[in-house]
Order: sequence, then structure tokens, then C-alpha cells
Amino acid sequence: MMRLRTYAGLSLVTTLAVIYHAFNSRGQFYPAMVYLSTSKISLVLLLNMGLVVMCILWQLTKRLFLGSLREAEVERLNEQSWREVMEILFAITIFRQEFSVPFLAMVTALLLIKALHWLAQKRVEYIETTPSVPKLAHVRIVSFLGFLLLLDSLFLYSSIKFLIQTRQASVSIFFAFEYMILATTTVSTFVKYVFYVSDMLMEGQWEKKAIYTFYLELVRDLLHLSMYLCFFLVIF
Repeated sequence: MMRLRTYAGLSLVTTLAVIYHAFNSRGQFYPAMVYLSTSKISLVLLLNMGLVVMCILWQLTKRLFLGSLREAEVERLNEQSWREVMEILFAITIFRQEFSVPFLAMVTALLLIKALHWLAQKRVEYIETTPSVPKLAHVRIVSFLGFLLLLDSLFLYSSIKFLIQTRQASVSIFFAFEYMILATTTVSTFVKYVFYVSDMLMEGQWEKKAIYTFYLELVRDLLHLSMYLCFFLVIF
């Protein structure tokens, strides 16, 4: 966290410096904005600042809903991150003609939101295997799942809206399918948490919990498989 603060501070200083230089050398708003949008150094520094802002928001969200991460959660995050980066890089090669700054921002946001979903799944698994969980942990995880579902819905809505307005195949297809998968994952995780709470209220006497959990995961995996098949059919 200290490294992020130091890097964020340096990024903020360099961003303010390049903005000051642009307005001081050009004198007016429009020429300064043209300089900031055309200068390669300015673009790199501004993009870097945007990435820092995303990381800070990610850290604040994690701290608010999850608190400090456990070792198993950090390991899950590291393992999934590299694999997901490679999968996304492979997928976006299909849309290489739309490679742009907004596209990079959307991909970065998708990766960070996926990381939050992995942490939510791992935290639910931890709660299920812990004998006594404080009420604050239950409030946090329910709020966190609701927050993730809201994020998935908003990004899914924006992607579908863009597709309807443009009426042409674009990278929004990729984001729409990704957020549909994330939304179904969030719903599945919440239902699994509801199963755990129901079993806890029954003092561990719910015999059909394992059966319902199995069918829940089966339906989720089949739904994801269907979505992936639809995505590749649309692409082809």
C-alpha cells in the first residue's frame, strides 16, 4: 500500500506538471487541450494517472468490503490474474482494429472488476468453512455482492446500448458477454451464500444442501459454456 501511495504521489506531481506546462506554454484552453491529446509524453503521463486512479478505487473498494486480505485470497488473486491477462489479450486480438485509449481503459476496468469477483468468491468460501463469523462480515459480503452485481449490470447495459445504437459488430460484443458471465457468477455466489445461511439457521441439519449446491454449480457452468459458444458463433 505504501508503494502505491508513493507511486500515486509521483504520478500526480508529473501529471500536474505536464498540465501546467501545457497551459503555460499555449496560453489558451483549446491549444492546451490539443497539446495534451497529441503529445506522446502527455498521453503517457495522463494514461498513467488514469491507471493510478483505477487502482486507488480498487484498493478503496477492497478495503471497504473485505478489509485485509488473507494469504489464500492473495494467492488466488495472483494465480488468476496472469491467466486472465493472457486470455483477454488473446481475445482482444480479434478486435485489434479498434485498439484505442478508451479500449485500454475498458480492458483495465474489466480486469479489476474480475479481480473483485475472485475475491468475493474466495471470501464466501472462507465464511462457509469458518465456525463463527461476525455479523459485520455478513453485512460486508452481502453489500459487496450487491455492489458487484450493480457494476456488472451497468457495464452490461452500456455495452448493449452501444451495440443497439451503432448496429454493427464491435468490441462491445466482447464486453457484453464478459459482464453477462460476471453477473451470473455473482448471482451464483450469492445463492451459494444463501444456502450456507439457510444451513446455519438449521444448525447444520439441512441434508440437501450439497445436492442443491451441486446443481447450482452445474447450471452455472452450463450457462457459462452456452455464453462462450454464443460469443464464438457471433464472432465467426
